[in-house]
Amino acid sequence: MKLFVSYARVDKPYCIQIADTVDVHETWYDQRLYAGQNWWKEILRRLDWCEGFIYLLSPDSIASEYCRKEFELARSLGKHVFPVVIRENTAVPENLQDVQYVDLTKGITPEAVKVLLNSIYIAERNKQASLPVASIGQEKTKPPQVNPANVISGAAMAMENGHFDQAVFMLKQAKENGFVSRFINIDALLVEAETALDRISYLREAEREYKQIAELVKHSRTRRLGLEAFAAFRKDFPDYDPENLSGQPRGSTEQRNTSLVVVPPHEPVVVVPQPQISLPLLEWCEVPLGSVIVDEFDRDNKVRSQRIAVPGFRMSKYPVTNAQYQAFCESGSGYSDTHWWEFSAEAYNYRMNTAEPKPGRFKGDERPREMVNWFDAVAFCAWLSHETGRVIRLPSALEWQRAARGDDNRVYPWGNAFDRNRCNTRESEIKMTSLVMRYNNGISPFNVYDMAGNVWEWCLNAKPKGEVNGSSGRNSTEIAANGERAVFGGSFVSAYQRSQIPFHYYLDPQCYHATIGFRIVEEI
Repeated sequence: MKLFVSYARVDKPYCIQIADTVDVHETWYDQRLYAGQNWWKEILRRLDWCEGFIYLLSPDSIASEYCRKEFELARSLGKHVFPVVIRENTAVPENLQDVQYVDLTKGITPEAVKVLLNSIYIAERNKQASLPVASIGQEKTKPPQVNPANVISGAAMAMENGHFDQAVFMLKQAKENGFVSRFINIDALLVEAETALDRISYLREAEREYKQIAELVKHSRTRRLGLEAFAAFRKDFPDYDPENLSGQPRGSTEQRNTSLVVVPPHEPVVVVPQPQISLPLLEWCEVPLGSVIVDEFDRDNKVRSQRIAVPGFRMSKYPVTNAQYQAFCESGSGYSDTHWWEFSAEAYNYRMNTAEPKPGRFKGDERPREMVNWFDAVAFCAWLSHETGRVIRLPSALEWQRAARGDDNRVYPWGNAFDRNRCNTRESEIKMTSLVMRYNNGISPFNVYDMAGNVWEWCLNAKPKGEVNGSSGRNSTEIAANGERAVFGGSFVSAYQRSQIPFHYYLDPQCYHATIGFRIVEEI
């Protein structure tokens, strides 16, 4: 049977797997380039050519205008439609609810593949004649339309809501139709949308394979095979390990989350559970003992430069992400526990008047979490310290600059010359947060990402009293003290000068904004 596979671009790895699974049939799927004069003509030609239409259902494909268009055309042409649900929590459209669909949400299992192949076999035995393309009307054969007047706002809204597939489609179609803007860099928006789309596609493929491996690791009889599979998995997905399989011993499952306290032989052995938490992308960079040159105010309130020693510490490789902060919000011992705000009366009063966390503006697990004020950032650190048994807190201004600058007096984490391709500032023209791991060419000497642009980052330091601009060095880091707190690093709306390492502001600790986030350090 000749099969046409319709899918959202973010699900392309799954599309390829399914096409390989049904390779006994002649299968075709679009490369989702969304450009070129012959793109839509080829879609129409293949829809006319095919006898069956495999519709991969996910929240993205259901929201996709071009997927819906392909489905409507296939149905109008009288093609056999095979709905295949590939993502959990996918709401099957009403016009497909009376059609039996194949459930591949648990992976490409033998049982699910058998159902799909049987459905195709039955349809092949009962082929219906396809209607000619002309019978469905010329209007329906037109490609999905993009309104040039709304392309920027539509793409920006799609990106803000995490619908990068739709944003890529709109921007590519706009460029194909000759749309230009005097002030907005369409290419920069497109690069941002495609970067995020590729990352999400990568993560979905990793998640699908990882789940099956994790199930093997959980059981003693298949544990060794699971760990061997995980070793192979890490070659393709080195940064994906949400359940910390890389840290698992080869012993039994019961031993995994406990440690034994050594006691004299005549006393019973006590098993003490150890706090366990695994946050995605929580990686640490070692920052050794060193020093930084900072500007300080003398007694006459004049600026002078001074080199100050900074003890060693570990800094989070990335700013705190949406996924990491969401773990805090959803944990029963996290945001709902007001205990974490008891470090000051001001913080506690704020929390008692704020029952729910402020939602972040920009969606996507790997974007920096914004709309977090200083009180909430400190509370997150207290919670994570409790969960991990380590001392985790916000960085001091000295630590932040040390991690960004290294052993020299550079202006930016990568050097002294600004480069718009190394960070997300106003000059990048993205106009929203970007993925925290995107700028691997803009890392600091200690491999810390995103220390210029993207979001401002809260630090411990309070603004010194009696000084207009404050100091970038040794002012108070006591969390119980009242007063404004420092932010460093600039944001996606900041001019490049404000992403320079020494530049900082002092803001009300209750202040929250879509341009302010934070990162964390671990004491050693």
